[in-house]
Amino acid sequence: MDIKISKHAKQRMEERGISEEQVRSFFDSNEPITSWKISDSDNSVILVDTVFDEQEFRLVYNALTDTLITLYPRR
Repeated sequence: MDIKISKHAKQRMEERGISEEQVRSFFDSNEPITSWKISDSDNSVILVDTVFDEQEFRLVYNALTDTLITLYPRR
């Protein structure tokens, strides 16, 4: 899957030590998905929980534009 990664998402990935390769690999395999749901505020946005380096993260993905908007650690 050839997703776009927003500038904001790239900044957050760098801050959190997540590589573009990890993100692209996740989207290619869709594993592991801990959970997912459609955003309450925008039905084109999917909130996906996954694990990178033994830490759970939420990825915010726009399915219409095929773009990773941001990601952040789950608590």
